[in-house]
Amino acid sequence: MVVEAMTSEGLSLTAFAGLIGVSRDAVYDWIRAHTDFSHAVSRARAGRVLYLERKLMRARKGAETSAAVFALKNAQPDEWRDVRAVDHQHNVKVETLTDAQLYAIASQKAGAHGTVIEGEYTRTADDAPASGCDVVWLRPGDVTSSHQVRHMRAHRNR
Repeated sequence: MVVEAMTSEGLSLTAFAGLIGVSRDAVYDWIRAHTDFSHAVSRARAGRVLYLERKLMRARKGAETSAAVFALKNAQPDEWRDVRAVDHQHNVKVETLTDAQLYAIASQKAGAHGTVIEGEYTRTADDAPASGCDVVWLRPGDVTSSHQVRHMRAHRNR
């Protein structure tokens, strides 16, 4: 019954509980207590995602599409989620960074306002100014020690 309800109508497990007149907690208790029911619920969840994906493919623009996407994000968050990955690389002269910024970089702490990011100190001959100062390439997750901050400060103060 759970497979049929969730795959033919796209019901959630909570809606299924309401359909049969029990609490959601009771359904979860049955899942833990009965292996066969647990397997049926797993099949039903997969079937529900299939139902919702097909509904989305048939949907026209507007509320129906939004509702289907919303349901899929909740039904299968590993596959249906907003992905926001941003990879920034900045070329910054060491002498422009404050001690606080250097320590934040070394301790992998970014400011809430986003002006300090994690980074790695590397000397790049091609990008270094003629005066001989070093360049900092900031890449997420590479700087880990206060020794590197002291090293960067020493180069900044040249």
